[in-house]
Amino acid sequence: MKFIADLHLHSHFSIATAKNLDLEHLYMAAQLKGVTLVGTGDFTHPEWIAELEKKLEPAEPGLFRLKKNIAEKIDKEIPLLCRRKVRFILQCEISNIYKKNDIVRKNHNLIYFPDIEVVKKFNSKLALIGNIKSDGRPILGLDAEKLLEIMLETCESGFLIPAHIWTPWFSMFGSKSGFDSIKECFGSLSHNIFAVETGLSSDPPMNWRVKELDNIRLISNSDAHSPMYLGRNASKFNTNLSFYDVRDALKTGDINKYKGTIDMYPEEGKYHYDGHRKCNICLNPAETLEKQLICPKCKKPLTLGVLYRVQQLASRPEGYVPKNRHGYKSIVPLTDILSEILKVGPKTKKVAIYYNKALKKLGPELDILLKKNTSEIEKAGIPLLAEAIFKMHKGEIKISPGYDGEYGKVKIFKSGEKARLKGEQEMFNIPFKFPKEKEEFKGKIKKKNSNINKKNSHIKKELKTNKKTANSKDNNLLTSKKKEDILSALNSDQKQAVFSQNRPILIKAGPGTGKTRTITSKIAYLIDEKKINSNSILALTFTNKAAREMKQRIENLSSKNDKSVISSTFHSFCLMVLKEYTSFKSTIVDDIAKKELLKQALAPTFYKKNKKDFSIEKLDQMLSIAKQNFLNPDDNLDHIAGKGKGIVFSKIWVTYQKILKIHNFVDFEDLIYMVLNLFQSNKKILSKIQNRFLYIFVDEYQDINKAQYILTKLIAGNGKTLCVIGDPDQSIYGFRGSDNKYFKTFITDYKNVEKIILNKNYRSTKTILKACFQLISKAQNNSKTKEKIFSDITGMERLLILETLSEKAEAVKVGKTIEKLLGGMSFFSMDTEKVHSYNNKEFSFNDFAVLYRTKKQGMIFAEIFEKAGIPFQIADKENMIIRSGIKELISLIRLTQGTGTIFDVEVIFDYMKIGIGKNTKKKLRHWFYSLDISLNDALTDLSEEHLSNFRKDIQKKILSVNAKLIKSREKIIKADTRKSIEILAGEYNLEDAINREEKTKKIFQKFLCDSEKCSNLSEFLTTITMKKDIDNLVSHGEKVSLMTMHAAKGLEFPVIFITGCEQGLIPFSYPGKIQDNLEEERRLFYVAMTRAKEILYLTYAAKRKIYSTGQNTKKSPFLYDIEETLKQYSKNKYKKNKIIKNIDKQMELFN
Repeated sequence: MKFIADLHLHSHFSIATAKNLDLEHLYMAAQLKGVTLVGTGDFTHPEWIAELEKKLEPAEPGLFRLKKNIAEKIDKEIPLLCRRKVRFILQCEISNIYKKNDIVRKNHNLIYFPDIEVVKKFNSKLALIGNIKSDGRPILGLDAEKLLEIMLETCESGFLIPAHIWTPWFSMFGSKSGFDSIKECFGSLSHNIFAVETGLSSDPPMNWRVKELDNIRLISNSDAHSPMYLGRNASKFNTNLSFYDVRDALKTGDINKYKGTIDMYPEEGKYHYDGHRKCNICLNPAETLEKQLICPKCKKPLTLGVLYRVQQLASRPEGYVPKNRHGYKSIVPLTDILSEILKVGPKTKKVAIYYNKALKKLGPELDILLKKNTSEIEKAGIPLLAEAIFKMHKGEIKISPGYDGEYGKVKIFKSGEKARLKGEQEMFNIPFKFPKEKEEFKGKIKKKNSNINKKNSHIKKELKTNKKTANSKDNNLLTSKKKEDILSALNSDQKQAVFSQNRPILIKAGPGTGKTRTITSKIAYLIDEKKINSNSILALTFTNKAAREMKQRIENLSSKNDKSVISSTFHSFCLMVLKEYTSFKSTIVDDIAKKELLKQALAPTFYKKNKKDFSIEKLDQMLSIAKQNFLNPDDNLDHIAGKGKGIVFSKIWVTYQKILKIHNFVDFEDLIYMVLNLFQSNKKILSKIQNRFLYIFVDEYQDINKAQYILTKLIAGNGKTLCVIGDPDQSIYGFRGSDNKYFKTFITDYKNVEKIILNKNYRSTKTILKACFQLISKAQNNSKTKEKIFSDITGMERLLILETLSEKAEAVKVGKTIEKLLGGMSFFSMDTEKVHSYNNKEFSFNDFAVLYRTKKQGMIFAEIFEKAGIPFQIADKENMIIRSGIKELISLIRLTQGTGTIFDVEVIFDYMKIGIGKNTKKKLRHWFYSLDISLNDALTDLSEEHLSNFRKDIQKKILSVNAKLIKSREKIIKADTRKSIEILAGEYNLEDAINREEKTKKIFQKFLCDSEKCSNLSEFLTTITMKKDIDNLVSHGEKVSLMTMHAAKGLEFPVIFITGCEQGLIPFSYPGKIQDNLEEERRLFYVAMTRAKEILYLTYAAKRKIYSTGQNTKKSPFLYDIEETLKQYSKNKYKKNKIIKNIDKQMELFN
């Protein structure tokens, strides 16, 4: 059967769409227009897919119809001649914004599936990557090739069509951020692309000029944001009405089954010509070249339109017609025709009346425009309508082309022509005859010569070259395997560090001076040139991320590609020692369980009497500092606990260690503590370690604490092969025992130390470094002869200071600024001029980081970014593991592995809602601690006899839960790690809790991915326990990073926002307390500032909610340390935007 399809629409859940863009109105509009097959749009949106499920039912294979009870009510409102069947195909549009080949890419892609369950599966995968709830057309920091891969993995029957491929922004071939070929965009999966959408600003003859598209079907759709725009562009089929027949007609290109397109004249599209809407400048491509692509009014780059970009990629002349082409027909929407005849706007009531009249007399709009003859049209009794459509078919119309987001304007009648024709028609009643219809017909629209192929062909090559030239990077990591290449990339100071041998080396490396590259180059040099065995090299650092990066760089740099260098954190190294050289079988307690154990260690007498002195948070910190300083409970601990409180603290410490021992636990700091005790008590093991690791490297040496300092001295011996690197100005972990004095005393700790200073920065601009130096040079006890970090990188001449009214306004301002620097996230951004089209440089989501002093601040940014549809990720480990569903899962894993605590038992009791109250839990706790055995042993032999002090009903409940735990343990004995987690989640119905929130689903999926790298559940538990905040940033998909200033240490981003630059936050101090660590807070701000490569924003709010009370704030005193000439202020002039209402006056046409 022959039918018309419009396969690209949206719903009312998309930004800047009509409120009535629902299934009922689409069903109605499809009949009025004469469209049989309609895309649902937006199936990624959870609420829209729920609406689809509720209102649609299966029809022909892979298609859906509106449910009968809904459709019948609407049919009564449809003119008789317009009534026909309407089918829906599941469709969505994804906005992909990402970096590829060092260029920011933005493209939109249409995806089609035959089944709602498949859609749900697909949506669940996308939800792990980004936010699919805030906009019907979700924005994902995901490579289009990866999107296609995910689609194919989900359902091979699905297909992807690149949307509006020529639009300057957000398209595959767009002039602003597109590619030059399908292969370049979709890589090895490009053979799966068999159709493309031409968009409103191009038509088939324009696309025929591009050889790349010879074997690709051209389709046309409305991309309607309002029901009555449906069908303004559409595609024609002559095949069975089913998902699979439509797909196959496009895939095979059978000209008998796919019949081509119906298009508005491309000049009507809002991106056809080049120009600047703001400057009222509209140019054709030839004129644009004469102006050298620069706006003659504002002198900024022009927005290059679709015609220009087509001619850039075209290899054929204008007018080229291929063989076996699919047809096309050009139309002007009926409302636009009536608007000109009636001399009123197309959305006016008068046009609506005559539109309805035409449909009642003649049938659907597309029938009127394409099929009805003159005499039939005249029966509608609308003067000049037949003549107007006659002129449309002949192409005897004039169009002022659209440009830079401005739609083109159609004029059918010349001046005075309407009056003359109307008079003749009334006098003689002359009928008009349409010309003989052809399968394709190009309008005779008069326009200036815009062909750049002949006269300016050299420009094409230049533009292509310019597009491909990426910004050069002076200090990129080299992956060459040649030693000469490694050394040639190093500066003289870095080379000195590499060549220096047989003496302790202290490298003072300021921010961005190539610290990691220097140390990894030195290791690679030892392996390749000095023939040192790689497994005799130990590199210690502070985060898993840094350890992984160091190991990877060493592998890349060394010609041997050796993977046996031990690159590890201090704690991971100590865990390795304990496992290899002792009978260590303990489990590392995680932060959440540790706090529960600390509660047990706080005897009620201590707790009530000293609640302020020994809160769980304070006690946790005191224990860590005591262990980091390699103290014992017998030592005088007053300097940690407070004067006269050391004895109480000592008792709590001893109790806490006993509780750990009962559970066979150790805490994080015990790892180093135990190894130090091991080395001091067993010199043979220490000797083995010293002989095994002959070369020791320590990264971030300024951050070591006393225990790490002692450990380094023990394994490094006389230090002849010890190399440490760091920067005292970046010492920021004093609150957890670190002390930069060890960096300063290194010269006296070892003999014949060589000190090397790296002070050329390869990261930040001169302006950023100058401001950073001014800040840090104000520190107390800083030498005036301090080495200044310098850079050759030029850029913005000032830091940008943003003042906002409140913390929420601050988050909104940051979000809007990100959108501007991205060059816009949507057409809405461009069309409403929220961003400029001539930004010198565009960034991708991965290029941004928002830093803050406290984790609480990050929640506000997360809330605002979620609403704005900005993809983001938070570096916050604790926020991950305390979520409902995840917390219970971790407790289950611990209990089934025999490493659970009584707290884990209580978590499962609460989750299973078995009716065990507070007093029973307390009683159970006392019973367990009275046994003085591990919880695993207690649960294994648990019986009614052991619970004789409990009521019978309570006994049954406890024993029932325990029996289920034992069965669960048996079920996962032979399963691999991932399967075990899935079994536990299924056995206890955790999926409901996990699937309740997208964030929790993402965490669970990340757990599953991490579990695949672990040989068993115990190793998995260790992995998640050893992770820090920064380790929870994911690499798949591009996202804005939200993190504390501490977590940002060791990272870098092109654009940094340091938020909350207010007294009390930066520097941080508790209300009413004296600031006692000002210099560390200064160093922390310095670290945060030096993360920025190109642009640095410092933001603050005039008012902030502190302890639930709104309080006026003052600027951070650190801002005054930076001279005014380096700062550019921008006060928040934010006003609530006038809500752009998509008032769809066309709705009147439905009544």
